Amino acid sequence: MSKRRKNKNKRRAIKRKSKSSSSKGTKTEKVSRSKKWAPKKIISMLLGVIGVVSGIFGIWIVLAPKVSVQPGVALDPNKPAFTTFTIHNQGYVPVYNVKLANSVRYLGYPGNTHVIGVGDYTNRFSNPKHIASKLSRDEQYSELLALSGLKNNNFQNADIAIVLTYKWLWQRQSLHRFVSKQGKDGQWHWLPQPIEK
Repeated sequence: MSKRRKNKNKRRAIKRKSKSSSSKGTKTEKVSRSKKWAPKKIISMLLGVIGVVSGIFGIWIVLAPKVSVQPGVALDPNKPAFTTFTIHNQGYVPVYNVKLANSVRYLGYPGNTHVIGVGDYTNRFSNPKHIASKLSRDEQYSELLALSGLKNNNFQNADIAIVLTYKWLWQRQSLHRFVSKQGKDGQWHWLPQPIEK
């Protein structure tokens, strides 16, 4: 075999070794890089998911309706039943089919006569006319208690709940409890109370 062929074979062998060693090196580098980047990818994915969820939650908080109920003007200061209650849409979106109903826990009449209702406010007194088809942003809607339509509506001490029903995406209902109390001036006032008290 000539010296030229031997030199060619040696060169080929050296090239093969260098190629194999370089390919092994790149493989090990890729593996080590992928191992290093795996936790970073997971963290970035988690942060992305958290960002999307918090964005959706933030939009929900902004757009969700905020509807309040407060006692308004006493048309007859000697009869708590003749006090208007005002619904106020404080949210950014309109609400629809706004209805008011009353639920009674306790009614006290002059002469120690009492009416005891169901304790969980499941009974309902309503007037079909007490409905607003739409309550836009910052609009208010006032109505008398449905109890004012009772034949014997001269109760004084009372524990009631205003049952507010409205539609936004789906039908919603909330209870707002009020207790009547007479002031020193003889006028009756409705004080808000927690449901569970």
